[in-house]
Amino acid sequence: MRRTFALLCTLLLAFTATPALADIAAIHADALPQETSVLAALDDARQLEPYAGAWTNKWDYALAKKDVADRLEKDLGFLTAALLKHPDNEELALLTGLVAHYAYNVDVPDSHEKAIAALEAARKLAPNDTRASWFHANLLCQTLETKPGAKEFLAIEAAHAWDQLPPTFWRDYMTCAAITGMPAHVLRAGSYLDKLHVPPSPTQTFLVDTARNRFDTYDPKKEYQPKEVWHGEKSGDGTQFTATLCGARLVTPGNWSVNQLDFNNGSCAAWFFSGPYKAVARNLQPSILLMVQQAPPGQSLGEYAKKFTHKGKFEPFAPSRCPATACLAMKGVQPGMYKADGDGHGHILVFERDEPEFPGLLFESPWEPPKTDPDKGTQYFHPSQTQKRIPGKLFYVVIVDMAASIEAPSMKDYELFLKDLTVE
Repeated sequence: MRRTFALLCTLLLAFTATPALADIAAIHADALPQETSVLAALDDARQLEPYAGAWTNKWDYALAKKDVADRLEKDLGFLTAALLKHPDNEELALLTGLVAHYAYNVDVPDSHEKAIAALEAARKLAPNDTRASWFHANLLCQTLETKPGAKEFLAIEAAHAWDQLPPTFWRDYMTCAAITGMPAHVLRAGSYLDKLHVPPSPTQTFLVDTARNRFDTYDPKKEYQPKEVWHGEKSGDGTQFTATLCGARLVTPGNWSVNQLDFNNGSCAAWFFSGPYKAVARNLQPSILLMVQQAPPGQSLGEYAKKFTHKGKFEPFAPSRCPATACLAMKGVQPGMYKADGDGHGHILVFERDEPEFPGLLFESPWEPPKTDPDKGTQYFHPSQTQKRIPGKLFYVVIVDMAASIEAPSMKDYELFLKDLTVE
């Protein structure tokens, strides 16, 4: 049960007692069975939502928690009975799910199971109605299942235009994003609420301010160490490397070796070797290099690309993927570079990306809470800071260098690298 649930970070203390309100406003009263007990439960839910809309570890209301729990338990009994009589009424199932959720927030027994069952029933009755999934996601995010709840919110967002979802959805989404460590998603939700002309609540203002403070702004005068910029973690059989400062994430297979991960003079560099592959006279390893740097004022992408075409002969080639709207792709030949193993073949891909509205958004995913000891009571966790992307336009270059005799396998590695490269 959630009573042993550790709060994820100290910021939650500021809003666990100030729930996002008006989910109950999404219920269409005229679609409910027009029965006295059902309408009375709806009215009760409206009155009690400010108290039970979210669980709090410190009850600080004039209305006693037991009184709220008793009323919601009674309402839930009436609604459960009514749902047996009207199993095809989606609105009733949604209301039952919400009231059960609120009852769970004040420790009414068996209310969590009833909330899940009612919301699943509503989803089956109307699969295209977002409310059942929304209410279900919000319930999960307020329990131990925060990561699945956040993923459900993200799935709803991906399937709908942002302005087709109500403000109360975005408030719940914002809270879940804060709990699951996605500050850029919090900022985007706050932006949507502003565009919908919703007056900010104290909770919304707090969450937005806290999300902004989660990002460390780029300091061009600072000497960043590579370990401050590049972060690696396991990804399947390989490794995922992320540099939020340079707006880049890549994945390398487990048999690739890292030659260099660096940040120098305002530029990111990630250099890898794949292979080895059997050439004519020996085994050789192709090298793959990613470089990212802030676009110098007034310099075009074409001018930047010329920095890499001084040696050899170059001609255009068609890349397997362009990670931007447009790319400059060139293949170079350096005769005799590898002697018996053939000419040197280099493939260069250059592109640019403007600063996104919400830097870091592409690299965020729901954070799973650490394992905790229920016997130790409520525990608090501070989320880590994120390096904010270098502002303005960034130039990206991806280079593969190989001998002509191993071009076929080397180009497969290059294509794999491009496939798994994410930039913002």
